[in-house]
Amino acid sequence: MDKSIVRVELIERLEKLSEVEKGKIEKRLVEKLLAHSWWENASTIGLTLAQALEIDTKPLIKAAWQSDKKVVVPRTKKAGQMDFVYYTPETKMERSSFGILEPIKSLPAVPKEQIQLLIVPGVGFNSAGYRIGFGAGYYDRYLADYQGKTISLALPQQLTNDWTVDSYDIPVQLILT
Repeated sequence: MDKSIVRVELIERLEKLSEVEKGKIEKRLVEKLLAHSWWENASTIGLTLAQALEIDTKPLIKAAWQSDKKVVVPRTKKAGQMDFVYYTPETKMERSSFGILEPIKSLPAVPKEQIQLLIVPGVGFNSAGYRIGFGAGYYDRYLADYQGKTISLALPQQLTNDWTVDSYDIPVQLILT
């Protein structure tokens, strides 16, 4: 099935999920991630500042800071590219063209090789680790030459094998459910 159709169906599933149920599942996923060796061994972790339908990343950011880990968050660039920037409570932020908060353009990017673990967001995931994002391809382009570890957190409503993987799609190494 076409990704755009599957994306719409997955978003509808997520919108039907109650906040209480979503919160319970997210808490369990956060606990699984925090106990994973990849998280424990990483000194710099890439995370998104989650949007409404995504897994809430605030508990992960807080846990990283409490463990003296560095947090980096994505910043979009021209031509569908993105980079990551160190994120602290003092980081100056601005709205992207998508309306998403991201670090201001003048802050320096963190080299990919300094990021040991990326927590990769998605709308949907299949059993082979491939994901459907929001359709702009930023993560697939970033992951094409990223050498660190990649994990996605997935609600049961996000799991499906009902789409065709494209040649440019990059799977994550691990999906926690």
